[in-house]
Amino acid sequence: MSPLNVLQFIGLGLLTLLFGIPGITIGLLLPGRSRKGRFFRVIAKGFCGSALSLFRIRVKRSGLENIDPAKPYVFMANHISHADAPALAVVLPQPLHWVFKKELGDIPFFGWTLRAGGQIMVDRSDRQQAAGALQGAIESLSGNNSIMIYPEGTRSRTGRLLPLKKGGFRMAVQSGLPIVPIRVSGTREIVRADSLRVDGGTACIEVLPPISVAGKTISDIPELMEAVRAALSGGKEIPE
Repeated sequence: MSPLNVLQFIGLGLLTLLFGIPGITIGLLLPGRSRKGRFFRVIAKGFCGSALSLFRIRVKRSGLENIDPAKPYVFMANHISHADAPALAVVLPQPLHWVFKKELGDIPFFGWTLRAGGQIMVDRSDRQQAAGALQGAIESLSGNNSIMIYPEGTRSRTGRLLPLKKGGFRMAVQSGLPIVPIRVSGTREIVRADSLRVDGGTACIEVLPPISVAGKTISDIPELMEAVRAALSGGKEIPE
């Protein structure tokens, strides 16, 4: 880690306090997951936008014309770097309810803000708890509040797309919400696997056309998984 990175991480800690304290306080007071999500959107965009600027990360976006900001979706993005989430947060217009592993919720201020903001915490070692958390989230959302999930279930350390998990697809089928694949590229060069070094660069976010789940059932999940996998792996980086 460079001396600049040390200063940047100190700044990140201050940003976490600056946005986390009101995020936790107001989030806990707001009733309902959807209201919490709308407020969390404000906190997330402010925090992530500031953090990206602090680490000299630009975000290049395309494909936003494929979605309606007033409608809800299940967004599914490939996951290759710690820089993915802040880039996605500043690009997407909907209030997002991210599916996180529950351990993140225990991180002081950062994790507490996630919990207070109505984010979805799952225990990856307990399928019953995970399924219940996902179902509960579906039933508690309204308006354009949307789900954001990494369908691989974890971060790819090689940049190659990992096998997709069924949980997000089950959510989409049960809720009837269209699936929107999102291709993320460029972030692996910014924060490499198993490294705390952060290099400035460009994160590319490409929002792809929605995949309808109308009339689909649980038995159609393999077909939907293949469609999303093809969308996520079928393109090149967004050109300069």
